[in-house]
Amino acid sequence: MTRLVADIVDHRLLRGQYGPFGFGNWGFEASDRQSFLTLSETSRHVTRTGDVFEFAEGSWRLEYQTIPDPDHNLIRITARLTALRDGILQDGVIRLVFDKDAIDCGTLAGQTYRHRNTGRYRLFATRHVTLSGTGHQIDITLDHADGAGRFDPYMYLRDEGDLWIVHARMLPSAPEDVIWLRWANRLFTVTAPEAVARFLWQNRVGKALLWRLRERWGRHAPEIQAVPLNILRRGQSLQMEVTCRFR
Repeated sequence: MTRLVADIVDHRLLRGQYGPFGFGNWGFEASDRQSFLTLSETSRHVTRTGDVFEFAEGSWRLEYQTIPDPDHNLIRITARLTALRDGILQDGVIRLVFDKDAIDCGTLAGQTYRHRNTGRYRLFATRHVTLSGTGHQIDITLDHADGAGRFDPYMYLRDEGDLWIVHARMLPSAPEDVIWLRWANRLFTVTAPEAVARFLWQNRVGKALLWRLRERWGRHAPEIQAVPLNILRRGQSLQMEVTCRFR
């Protein structure tokens, strides 16, 4: 009988196995225009004190838990990011990572993808991603999402290196408070004036082209994209609950 094994430290899954499926380095991410919080890699421009994280453009309390249920071959992840003062965010993410070896394909929003190491963020307003291998399947569902009326739920699937990466992601809903249009390279980053970014965003063609362009096109795309951000007021939260089921 196949059994789920999970190594969890400080509420974060470090490594797990279910039959042929290896997975691990799961965590939470959030960002504004300068700061990037991650529990699984290296944060940038973030200061942590316990469960409080100081960003360049906000102060946040993160409540994050990983709850294994080996009897039912599932793992549940919950996250609540609460504003300690008014702050601005471009996203909040529960991040799950799987070894590609035993996974033949991934499916979301009715589309099936093979691993081609594209680095593309295949992002859809959906709540379900499936990873399939010979004789087994992984279902990841976003069971609960509350963005305080300012963020909407999405999921994405990315084929990167030797990994499949799945994000349950909260992104700003309209009307957006800030449109951040920037071009970055290894030497410098240029940010367009808000009036210019807003003008392009209000043009349907401009929005369709520039919205998270680098993410959608993959690693070979130019480092230019438009990213909306919304403000959460003091006491408001992003909340998510994700379940990963192994079959």
